[in-house]
Amino acid sequence: MNNTLARAVSVAALTLGLVAVPATSYAGPGSVVTAAGSLTVYPDPYGDGSPNSTEGGQAAVLAVTTGGKTLVTVRVRGLAPNREYGAHAHVLGCTDSQGGGHYQNVPGNASPTNEIWLDFTTNSVGSASSLTVVDWVIRPDGANAVVIHDHETDPAGTAGPKLACLDVNF
Repeated sequence: MNNTLARAVSVAALTLGLVAVPATSYAGPGSVVTAAGSLTVYPDPYGDGSPNSTEGGQAAVLAVTTGGKTLVTVRVRGLAPNREYGAHAHVLGCTDSQGGGHYQNVPGNASPTNEIWLDFTTNSVGSASSLTVVDWVIRPDGANAVVIHDHETDPAGTAGPKLACLDVNF
């Protein structure tokens, strides 16, 4: 890991402790984006009235772009304990078609190297964090949210119903 990326990971660890402090900025090459706050929770994601396990949750996202790579971290709290979730960068904002589809570096190719996958498992108090690094830079206005899904992402790139979302101005 190069020094710039190592510093970015350190900044991520510090910044993500501030879940309740919202902030957002644009992430061009060599930049940092943060977003934090309460999740936009989608009602009845299963279509059967089952409760949404993200109700009352909060999240913080940090994205650092440097050296042609993008590092993205997510930290959540207030979710159901001891549970797996899928999470991805999505193309639209939270209230626009529930974030739309997954952001893809090369459209039409669902994979962890072409999308930003941030799957996590919460601990006994409903908190978790995840980090991924991809070998490309997000296009301007290409990704606008991180969406939390019902379960871990499968090899085809699907992770079940959309449960909640945080707007992020990648």
